Amino acid sequence: MNWLECARITGAILLGTAGLTGCQMRGDVRPLSSELAPPPRFAEGMPEECRSTEARFALGKQVDAQLLEDMRQRTGARSARSVLPTDPPARDVDPRRLNVDVEASGRIVGARCG
Repeated sequence: MNWLECARITGAILLGTAGLTGCQMRGDVRPLSSELAPPPRFAEGMPEECRSTEARFALGKQVDAQLLEDMRQRTGARSARSVLPTDPPARDVDPRRLNVDVEASGRIVGARCG
């Protein structure tokens, strides 16, 4: 083998390895398989905001944990809390939170979202 043939072989090897480096696989490729879990789904039918009008049934009643939870479920709110007239205003507004206005005696006088 002469030096010209060695140079051609060496050149072919270098070109081949340079071409292979451009074909490397990325690490984040997902395999195509039916064994993969389906993507998560969002709950259907959930309102974007609570519906405070659905809490009218509780006006005039004494607030307790069970009634507050029932109001939360009926309005579709994510959370519920009782608010006394002496409580400071909430710093955060959450359209999915039910605020139940309660007198000092514990009687429910109103409900609003926010």
